Amino acid sequence: MKIFRRFFSAIDRLHWLWLALAAPFLLFPNPARTPAMLVVPGTWLLHWLVARGRRIKKHPGYRAPFLPLTPLNGILLLLAVMVLVSEWATYDLAFSLPKISGVVLGIGIYYAIARLRRRKGGWGWSLVAFVGIGLGMAALGLLGTNWFNWKISLLNPITSHIPKLVGGLQGAESGFHPNEIAGALSWVLPLMIVLCFARLTPSPTEKGGWGLKARPWWLWLLRIALWLSTLFMGAVFVLTQSRTAYLALALTLALMFWLVLPGKGRWIFLGLMVAVGIAGGAYLSGERITQGVDWLTGSGVVSEQAFSLNSLESRLEVWSRAIYGLQDFPFTGMGMNTFRQVVHVLYPLFMIAPDVDMGHAHNEFLQAGLDLGIPGMIALIALYIGAFWMLSRVWRHYPIFNLQRVAALGLGGGLFAHLLYGLTDAVALGAKPGLLFWMLLGLIAGLFGQVFKSRDVIESEPVYTEVEND
Repeated sequence: MKIFRRFFSAIDRLHWLWLALAAPFLLFPNPARTPAMLVVPGTWLLHWLVARGRRIKKHPGYRAPFLPLTPLNGILLLLAVMVLVSEWATYDLAFSLPKISGVVLGIGIYYAIARLRRRKGGWGWSLVAFVGIGLGMAALGLLGTNWFNWKISLLNPITSHIPKLVGGLQGAESGFHPNEIAGALSWVLPLMIVLCFARLTPSPTEKGGWGLKARPWWLWLLRIALWLSTLFMGAVFVLTQSRTAYLALALTLALMFWLVLPGKGRWIFLGLMVAVGIAGGAYLSGERITQGVDWLTGSGVVSEQAFSLNSLESRLEVWSRAIYGLQDFPFTGMGMNTFRQVVHVLYPLFMIAPDVDMGHAHNEFLQAGLDLGIPGMIALIALYIGAFWMLSRVWRHYPIFNLQRVAALGLGGGLFAHLLYGLTDAVALGAKPGLLFWMLLGLIAGLFGQVFKSRDVIESEPVYTEVEND
């Protein structure tokens, strides 16, 4: 009996490996690959079965839960239920399948990282994976993006000479959209920037850390690698020419800088920002305001369809059609990934040709409502609120700027930057770049669990002892 228990315990400890093996089938799904989605609940079920008949040393009467106990569990349950409802609402399940499998994989990634935080160095290696996937997306974006949006003439000579070496991927057959690359990188860049200026190892009086032992020689190499990686990611971010992403990152960095300043410095910096805002408002008067808004919101929505939303009016038209869709499908949504087709049938657009693939509603919350109904939109909003609440608890818990505060600042910056970006653009729920969003949420929940080590917060990978009932 003990042999079988140890065997299944070893399999359970590799839950992240089974998820990684299933990821390609969930990222590039088809009806024949749908059983791969069972890997996610299968790892949860295995963990629950292994945990049965065991008890925690410090809490003898405690039984391990089916899932890690995190503050976002109830919200994720609502989101999962709405994904199931959307399967009933969609007009074509095969058309919605890529987004459905993407959400299933994302939730699995969230709980995998929440479990890994219980292992020594698990959270730190999850952070390394997060940064590594962000760098991978930057590299894929550089070599696989359609640089068809010529918005900033200074960058045109650069983008015109970048070879397109990656293409033909499911969902991006003709190449990646630069705005989506910018939205994905906005999750990672604030963290990278913070790490470049932060002390990466805990002081002798601090406990915890990244799960790595500090040595001077590799610390310098790590610092150099961080700077080079951040510069590379920042360069790709700039080349995307996503002006809403530019503004979102600028506002986020300003807020992050304000948070780390001492008391008087905050007031001085805030006064400078107000003065800059007043000066900018005085300059942008009359027609310049309209031109400025058009320049800011003018960004492509399709790949090679020679169409772009070049004015605020066209954005407002798309948003109005999204609101019509919410009014017609308030509780179920119209099905994941279907707005791009349904909008031309039920809510024709005057500024957009009917053969143009809209992709999304250019607002992540509206898009979530269209995909999953108003309950799904509420769940997405609640995910942001819950994540920021956890980060605020971590931030207030430490009076000094240590590793946990550095992590909270960088992770919160990425979440806030993408939140601003998502008000006028979108990386829809279930989209492939959205894996970074779920990793980010998992890292936040894991950090929260490290700081507040209570079984009422996260108790996903406890230390077990055998129960003498064999």
